[in-house]
Order: sequence, then structure tokens, then C-alpha cells
Amino acid sequence: MRVIFFLLLLANLAVYGWFQLDGGGLQVQLQSREKNASAVKIVTGQLGNTAEPASTEAPASAPAEASTAPATPVPSAQPTPTATTAPKPTAAPTAVAEKLACLRWTGITGEQIDSARSKLGGLGITATEKSSGESTKVWVYMPPLESQEVAKAKAQQLASLGVTDYFVVNNGGRWQNAISLGIFSTREAGERHLAELQAKGVRSAVVRDRDDTLKQASFTMKGLSEEQVAKLNKLSAQFKGSVLRETSCK
Repeated sequence: MRVIFFLLLLANLAVYGWFQLDGGGLQVQLQSREKNASAVKIVTGQLGNTAEPASTEAPASAPAEASTAPATPVPSAQPTPTATTAPKPTAAPTAVAEKLACLRWTGITGEQIDSARSKLGGLGITATEKSSGESTKVWVYMPPLESQEVAKAKAQQLASLGVTDYFVVNNGGRWQNAISLGIFSTREAGERHLAELQAKGVRSAVVRDRDDTLKQASFTMKGLSEEQVAKLNKLSAQFKGSVLRETSCK
């Protein structure tokens, strides 16, 4: 009997100990789950209330309700035509009219006159010639200066005063380095021109009877091209003392 009693006692102790160990483990597991109890929400479904953990993902959108009306076909988008600008017609370049010049060549004296006339004809340039003849009576001039350089410097001063009709005599005669200011048919015309020069500031000019040894000529040319002007510049450089200047085309 004692043996059976002790066996039953041991069995009871064993069962008690097992329940103690199993209950502690269950309590630990429940306590660990209660730590995240705030993350559990109750979601009511159509079939019943089921507790499910909340999902951090966004809920999927509900499907659209079925419509009894037939679907209207949506026309496909057509590409919008891009407006194109027609290129503007390029204007044809306008031909620039060549500027024509009018020149007067003065200071041609003595034997130079025939040579200048011949060379102008060789260049194909038409000129109006004006020379001192029997009708010329008086000469307005500045007496000969000491050198060609001084005479040219004086001529530049005349140009700065607005005098346009002059040339330096360079024929090697008695009037070498004089400055001619015009030849006139009457003394009255010569003296009137002298007064005009004095009004401009010319002080050393005088009027005298024309000297027959000083034959002079000038050439006036109109409607010259740039090429002809260039040729005339080269030609005038061959005649010492001559002056080629632009004049009015009227």
C-alpha cells in the first residue's frame, strides 16, 4: 500500500509540476504578444467580425460599379497638325548705281596743253577745254614764291580759305612757282574776282595784264566712272603744277 501511495504522490507531483511549467510558458507568450496590442484593429467584414492586423499599404481602389448603359467608344487622339510658316521670298539684291564724278583739270600751261589733250583722247575721256586766247585781258595771280614747296604750302592755305580755282605755275619760265587765280576778259571782271578773294582772306593776290608767254588751259569732264577717275589721277601726276579737283556736275 505504501508503494502505491508513493507512486500516486509522485504522479500527482509530476502532473502539478507539468501544469506549472506549461502555464508559465503560456503566460510569457501572451505577455510578448500584448506588447503589439496597439497595432491590432478590429475590421468588420461582410461575413463576420475578424480581428486582423492593420496593413501599412494603401487599400486597393474598389472596382467601378457596373453600368447598364453601353460603353461609348472614345475616339483616339489625332496628332495636332503643326502650323508651318512658308519661307519668305528672298528679295533679289538691288544693283547699286555707280556714283559718277565730275572733275576739272587746271594748271595746264604752254606745251603741256597739246600733250594733255592728246592723252585724254587716248583714255576715251571727253572733256570741255577752256584756254586763254586773244580775248583774255587780265590775270589774277600771286607772284612767284621762292620754291615749289612754299608755293604748294600757299596753295593749301588757299584751299582752306575756300578758294577752288587755282594752280601752281611750273613751266620753268619767268612765272615759275607763281599761283594762278584766274584769267578774265576784262579788268573789271578781274578786279571783282580779286575783291572776292580778299574777302576770303587772300592778301598777296594782284591783277595784271595778261602775259602772252603764259598760255593756260583747263579741262572739265563730267559723268566719270571710278575707273576713269583713277586713270585721270595717274595722268595728272605726270603734269607738274597741274591740279585735278572735283567740281559740280551742274
